[in-house]
Amino acid sequence: MRENKEQKIIKELLRIGFNKYEAKAYVTLLRNPNVTAYEISKISGVPQSKIYETMKKLVNRGLSIAKGKKPVKYTALSIEEYLDRYKNDLDESIKYIKDNFKELEVQPTIEHMWHFKGKHQIHSKIKDMINKAKESLYLELWTDEYNKFFDEILEANERGVYIVIVLYGKTDKEIGKVYYHELNGIKESAEKHGRWLNIISDEKECLFSIMKPGEINGIWTQNKAFMILAESFISHDIYIAEIYKKFKKELDETFGPNMKKIRENIHIG
Repeated sequence: MRENKEQKIIKELLRIGFNKYEAKAYVTLLRNPNVTAYEISKISGVPQSKIYETMKKLVNRGLSIAKGKKPVKYTALSIEEYLDRYKNDLDESIKYIKDNFKELEVQPTIEHMWHFKGKHQIHSKIKDMINKAKESLYLELWTDEYNKFFDEILEANERGVYIVIVLYGKTDKEIGKVYYHELNGIKESAEKHGRWLNIISDEKECLFSIMKPGEINGIWTQNKAFMILAESFISHDIYIAEIYKKFKKELDETFGPNMKKIRENIHIG
């Protein structure tokens, strides 16, 4: 069932620091001005044991005003000022962390391997890697993903980042140096195991992801051994793409389409 707008607003309020009672009470106040804490509790579903504490927090945050006595009635104030203040505070915190975090680092390199799951997490990390790249980007990906990250790759190219792409599919919008991987027999493997994406940024970090319908998994790391593996993976496919481009006829005659006779003897992947 699709969530309604009120549920969506409550969810977004939770993301910016509200607890669930504060979010429900505030949304209730927006729809029902000049009401008592008891009425807010009844309408919003916030327990009566929590409503007075919740309303006190909203007043202290500048999101509500309390008027009168016995009973006290509450009215919501505009959230605009609060959001501006929250954004400014958050921007200041982010800037401070970026400027000072390196002082806390002990290890010069990161050897961890981080597992990501789900489209949002992985796509966000890929965009972050592309956007932060200063010197080079090596990507191996399918046309769907190339189109998805096209704007970020284009911006990196315009920043002067050296870009090399191994592409599974075709495009008429090439960025950097593009090598086209032979697709004969590869599509079947992708349908069975999922499409893959490999990205190396500035030769310092890499991410490998497998994308199946409804399931996306990825690993990000700066581990040196994994970096060598990722670099070898892309380099190997560049060699194959160039050799196949020049000797396709001879290779097809000797080994079958896309080296089928060789691949038939390989029972992994």
